[in-house]
Amino acid sequence: MSKLQIQYSKELAKALGKIAVYLPGEHVEVGDIITFPFGKSIFGKTKPIGSFKKITSLDKIGVHYEKPKFSNNPDTYHFTSKKSISFDVNLDTNMALGGNGLPESDNLIDVQFSSEGAIYFLGIDCDKKELSDLISLENEINVKGKQMLWEDTYLVTSVTIAKKALIMQSRTKSSSLVLEGNVKGVKSGAVDASGGAKFSIKRQRGDVFIKNWSDDVTVFMDVMKFEKEVFSSESYRSTEDLETFKIKMNKVSANELLTD
Repeated sequence: MSKLQIQYSKELAKALGKIAVYLPGEHVEVGDIITFPFGKSIFGKTKPIGSFKKITSLDKIGVHYEKPKFSNNPDTYHFTSKKSISFDVNLDTNMALGGNGLPESDNLIDVQFSSEGAIYFLGIDCDKKELSDLISLENEINVKGKQMLWEDTYLVTSVTIAKKALIMQSRTKSSSLVLEGNVKGVKSGAVDASGGAKFSIKRQRGDVFIKNWSDDVTVFMDVMKFEKEVFSSESYRSTEDLETFKIKMNKVSANELLTD
């Protein structure tokens, strides 16, 4: 499944300019220190791609920092793999009278996937919280965290959480499912739903990863990669050089995920 993880990460990085959390909704916090097992390129360079593994956190190594708060400036994100997903909307025939005497009904949305790895992503009211004063943080890490093994590790500097999200990825070349709920239909290639909508998976054919219509789904993160800056100094007691190092934190952009 590593191929599908890599595809998910790269497609969202290209389309949305974001580093995706995989699996969507996986628990990760600002201040976590993580690695990416499937993130090595053919040249051996690591990138924040695919699933991650938590190593430790700033709290656990005794580094103090101000706990970030959400920005309260949410955005909605939508992505559909091109020419790989189609929608067919039909009004459910099971209709009942609502409180105003008018028919109430759910829509049935038939979703067809025509390629392996095809992605549908809808995150509503996505809000972000992130670390501040990274220079001071780097200085404290150098004081308290040098005993760690820093190779190929990353600091999570922000997380973005969707108030509501529906995320799907086909694991086969041909699969489908039917959504049922009080959604308006499909608009501009996306399920036309508000954060208060309710719907569920009615039928499924083939192998599809689904993060069902859920609350508070962690969808994106920002990371900085730890690097060792090594330098030498000659000891006044001997002619041998003493190797010392400093931990540097380098910001990783989503564009870096797109190159080998």
